[in-house]
Amino acid sequence: MSEADYQVPAVDPQRAKNRHTISAIFRVACMLVAVQAVVILIVLLTTVFVRGVDQLSWDFLTGVHRDDNPDGSGLWPAIIGSIVICLICGAAALPIGIGTAIFLEEFKPRNKALAILHNLVQLNITNLAGVPSIVYGILGLTAFVYMFGLFGTYEANKAADLEFGAQRYYQVRTAAKTFVWIPVTDKTLRVLEIEEPIAARYPDGGDFTLNVIDRGATKPTDPTVLGQTVYRGSKASIFAKHPWHYLRLPFHKSVLSAGLTLALVVLPIVIISSQESIRAVPDTMRDAGLGLGCTRWQMVRTIVLPASIPGIMTGAILAMSRAVGEAAPLLAVMGGVVGKRNAPENLMDNAAAMPITIYNWARDDNPGFWELSATAIIVLLCLLLTMNSIAILLRYWAEKKFASR
Repeated sequence: MSEADYQVPAVDPQRAKNRHTISAIFRVACMLVAVQAVVILIVLLTTVFVRGVDQLSWDFLTGVHRDDNPDGSGLWPAIIGSIVICLICGAAALPIGIGTAIFLEEFKPRNKALAILHNLVQLNITNLAGVPSIVYGILGLTAFVYMFGLFGTYEANKAADLEFGAQRYYQVRTAAKTFVWIPVTDKTLRVLEIEEPIAARYPDGGDFTLNVIDRGATKPTDPTVLGQTVYRGSKASIFAKHPWHYLRLPFHKSVLSAGLTLALVVLPIVIISSQESIRAVPDTMRDAGLGLGCTRWQMVRTIVLPASIPGIMTGAILAMSRAVGEAAPLLAVMGGVVGKRNAPENLMDNAAAMPITIYNWARDDNPGFWELSATAIIVLLCLLLTMNSIAILLRYWAEKKFASR
């Protein structure tokens, strides 16, 4: 090779000057955009803080929504509803997301056809991370609320065709003006007419046989017997008692549908962040484990997973932070629930959530609720900052713990 081949081509001074000018203009443009975004954020936060800080009190945190009375309204049911929905979201998204990331990173197929499928799955996961959350809301509405119409349509105050855990009773008033329950054997019979003695139980427990007397007959004098007696022809109406594990198909507008829909929203984020953490583990650690005779699963369980836990935990908590603030999927799945006064009693119950409550208060005709929406935004921001702080502390704790091994 001749000496001329090693010569560096001469730099055009005018071209270099133009490049420096374009670089400076681009840098200034980026700074202006960043400053503009920060200024807008500061103005928004200041406005929200000024409008809402006066209403922030313990009564606001522990109160419930009251129609046309913003002074007495509170956020407690919405706080509990958001927590329950996010717990369901985390229970569904984190195991699936972390497991998927481990499979995609540590168990890549060697077969050519499976490798193409692997790359296709990876490409789709990356694309799904950028899909608007309202699209997931529509998907959750179809998949979880109505289940593609495969299990019929749920109707309020009517037993679903497929349900598990529901306890149904007939309730009847006794001669002592108290109520007792009769277990239901045929849930299609809405009203039971009592003509003869039948097995019954007290609402607080205890079985007995319900006595039947004719109207006009002499009532028993013993209060206990009187409380176990009804008149012939008395009608008992059916009702359902739902424990926390009550389940029906379809899920309809329930906290379970909302939690699973939010799980769809954060699942790509959990997978991608977990993959990045797993990918950051040096290959030398993997080779050392395999060299000592570990199987691939043993190497992943004892070396890769502990080393990547700090990053996985950080990504998981940040994903949960996004789930807490999502409103569009909840509006699509649950509607604008705001007047709920108690926490959800079971997985099939609906609930108010903080983003939906803020949305409804901000669009209310009563200006008093506009101030409350600002107060609720402050509470939501505090919750998000708390979760982010926990993520930083957990990451710091995990790094120290696993670095000392």
